[in-house]
Amino acid sequence: MTTIDPETLRTKLENGEDICVVDIRSEEDYEENHIENSENHPIREALLSGNVEEALAELDDLPADKKLVMVCDAGVASTETARKLQDQGMNASALDGGLNAWEQSQK
Repeated sequence: MTTIDPETLRTKLENGEDICVVDIRSEEDYEENHIENSENHPIREALLSGNVEEALAELDDLPADKKLVMVCDAGVASTETARKLQDQGMNASALDGGLNAWEQSQK
């Protein structure tokens, strides 16, 4: 499983690397706080309730030619999502520690 730490992701984004950051938290959580220029695909609840296929179907429109970085609160659901996307041949990883770690790394 591939994860990326907050410092590395921040550096890659600042350097203009072609990365698609995908926040899988609810729309409310996303509105409250998110990584700048990230996309919101609120599938976490579907994943947690066991609707994995339904959740992954919501991600069908993600760009297959970009590196994807999945984000949730603590990195658990996003890690599982990234693993499922990798199984489908996508270049996906998860933000290690999720948005919580991202916030901590900015202090």
